[in-house]
Amino acid sequence: MIVELWILCAIGTAVIAAIRGGHSLRWLLIGCILGPVGVLAAIFMPSLKSKEPDVAAKRQIEIDELTKPLQGSDTKTVSAKSKQQ
Repeated sequence: MIVELWILCAIGTAVIAAIRGGHSLRWLLIGCILGPVGVLAAIFMPSLKSKEPDVAAKRQIEIDELTKPLQGSDTKTVSAKSKQQ
C-alpha cells in the first residue's frame, strides 16, 4: 500500500509540475524520492508559465542559462575513440 501511494505521489508531482511549466521527468524523480512532500513542493513552486510575456521570457532565459552546461558539448572531455574514426 505504501509503494502504491509513493508511485501515485510521483505521478501526481510530475503532472502538477508539467502543468505549472516545470520539467516533468525531473519532478517525477523528486516525487519518487520525497513522496507526498514532493507533491506539496510541486504545488508551491513558482509557476514558470505567466500570462505576461516579459515575465515568461525572463523565466525561460533563466532556465536556459541553468541548463546550458548540460546542453553544450564539452571540448575538454577525453574520448577513448581515436580522431580517425
